[in-house]
Formats: sequence, C-alpha cells, structure tokens
Amino acid sequence: MSRFLNERRHMLPPAVTSLAEQLAAAGYKVTQPRLAVLKAITAQPGAFSVQEVEQWLLERNESPGIASIFRTVRLLCDLGMLQRLHGLDDCHRYCLGSGHTHHLVCTSCGVIEQFDNCGIQGVIDALEQSTGYRITNHVVELFGVCPQCLAPSASSAT
Repeated sequence: MSRFLNERRHMLPPAVTSLAEQLAAAGYKVTQPRLAVLKAITAQPGAFSVQEVEQWLLERNESPGIASIFRTVRLLCDLGMLQRLHGLDDCHRYCLGSGHTHHLVCTSCGVIEQFDNCGIQGVIDALEQSTGYRITNHVVELFGVCPQCLAPSASSAT
C-alpha cells in the first residue's frame, strides 16, 4: 500500500479511500492530484462530466488542472472503475461502477439508472453468425425523461 495514501487515510471519506486502494492495487501511484479527482468524483450526485469535476475542484482551490483530470478519468475508465456514458449533447459523462451495465439517462435532470438485462443477446448472436464478427462488447444507453421530471408537468397539465 502507498505510504502517501496511508498518511492521508484518516482525512479521506471511505469511498475515496476505497477507490485509491483499487488504484494502488492496480499498480498506479496515488498522488495528490489523483486524490483530488477521486474526492470530486465521489462527491458528484450522479453522472458527471469532466468539466463538472473541474468546477467542483476549482470551488475548493484543489484543481490539478483539466489535463490531469482528463488523464485520471481516462485511467479510471481503463481500469473499469468508471463507466463512460455517451451523452446526447456530444459530451461524455461518467459514473462510478464497473461490470456490464446499461443506462437510462434523464435528458432533463441528468439522473442515470442502471439496468442489467438489455435483451439483445439474440441480435448479437444473429449478427455474429451473419457477419462473421466476434462481438466482444456493446453499449446500451436509452434517453428520456425520468418520473420525477415528468411529475411537475403532469400535475400542471390538469
């Protein structure tokens, strides 16, 4: 374990410590800029953009710079600690988590709900058979308006 991390463990929220330990276990150094990004990421209420992470850090005078934030987010994605979401506004968003999941994304408030069974395995099998491809991964993201965002407009329409 990193001496740097051990010296700061008592000052960090458990979620940050857990992510930092995963980073160290994967063989990467836990540095102050990376810890700052981890703190910002765990403070986000849902999916977030790199710009939102930077803004959170700037408000606390802790920003290591946008390039460091991008590099850390990319590393966390490569390690499977973050998932990259494709947004409708040409801006990627990210959320904590790993594994094979799919997302419902509210286009009004940005809330994201994960779901596991996308039901397209039959389509994938047929595509592999008809094209000769070996499909190794897929992404399913559905965009719409969540029940909470629909509620105010539904009640004002009556």
